[in-house]
Amino acid sequence: MASGAAGEPGVAASERVYRALMRAYPEEVRRRYAEEMVGYFGDLCREERSSRGPGGVMSLWARTLPELIFTALQERGTVFRRNAYLPAAPGTVARWGALCALLGGVLGVAFHLIEYSLLGALGILTGGSYGSDPFARFFTLLLLLGALSLSSLGLFGLYGTVVARSGRPGLLAGAGAVFSAAAAFLWLSISGYGAVHNLASGTAFFAPFEWLWNGGALLIGPAMVFWFLGLLLLGIAAARERRLPRLLRVLPLVLFAIIAPSYELGGYFEMVGNPVTAVIVMGFAQGLPFVGVALLGWVLLRDDAAGPPVASDGPDGGAREAGDVSGATRPAGRIAGGARSGTSGVERDKEKELHGAIQRHGQLTVAGVALETSLSVKEAGRMLSGLASKGHLGVRVEHGRLLYSLWEDRG
Repeated sequence: MASGAAGEPGVAASERVYRALMRAYPEEVRRRYAEEMVGYFGDLCREERSSRGPGGVMSLWARTLPELIFTALQERGTVFRRNAYLPAAPGTVARWGALCALLGGVLGVAFHLIEYSLLGALGILTGGSYGSDPFARFFTLLLLLGALSLSSLGLFGLYGTVVARSGRPGLLAGAGAVFSAAAAFLWLSISGYGAVHNLASGTAFFAPFEWLWNGGALLIGPAMVFWFLGLLLLGIAAARERRLPRLLRVLPLVLFAIIAPSYELGGYFEMVGNPVTAVIVMGFAQGLPFVGVALLGWVLLRDDAAGPPVASDGPDGGAREAGDVSGATRPAGRIAGGARSGTSGVERDKEKELHGAIQRHGQLTVAGVALETSLSVKEAGRMLSGLASKGHLGVRVEHGRLLYSLWEDRG
């Protein structure tokens, strides 16, 4: 194949372009099928070039490119749904979310200790204002907004863990993730603008945008509400998930329950008693929720038993990998007309399409079926595996590849 490609620059260029376009597929599909699909496409290019010349190759590209884009999007959508609408596997999201929660909690505690207990007490003792120093104000603002942003992202650690244990997002966990995402987006937006505001405030260039700071302050309320709702819904989902450790099922709701009282307690101490003592106690009281966030992140990181999501049994679930077939020595039945009884209309249509492709070519790999039909790679692998394991297709291994054929075509 390599020598053939080297002697045909047009085919070699087509293979290079097709290999680059394979980046549109999810990584797991590329890892399993990229070489096979590129090799099969190269074979088609050579056939078209030898029979119809350069026009045949162009015609092949015209047929292949739209199908490649469509199936790549379909594969991405399948992976996205299987990952419970997360950009990565739930276990990976759980670990990164746990790290965000741990770091956000630590930053939140640091903010309250510095802002209230240190700078507040120092300002009272010296008769000054702890918020008058621009550097101190900028530093503490970054601590607070960073803590809130990371704490919101940290809730995805809880969502990822719930999904990894249960194998499905569930309505409550899904709604909690939506609210958490909204909160994280708002806090990140406020954080970015807050940093620019403190650095550029008062400059001539930034003067026309000063009003945005007041508008941005209006987002703080919705961001807090979304964060509370996300924590509440995810906490309920975690409490109902029996596969989670007991501490992880209880901790999110305990954290939700202490947030409001801690701020009320801090406000009470701010108004009564010795001013220095009051501001120190207020810092500790209002920093207590961030202690809970850090603890939640730590518990999530320690929850090493959270495994990958349970494979679904639906059409796109891919419960069995494409190569996991047990080659039947005798057919249990044939694909009569490309379809079997007991399957849905959509499945029958797909089987007819698959049957026709194999009948035309004699034998095909999973990648070959995906290229010759409208089936995605995962669908082709699932259907070929299922049909072969039931004896409806013959399977043989050639050069490390599984080739599927109809029994009457096997020699």
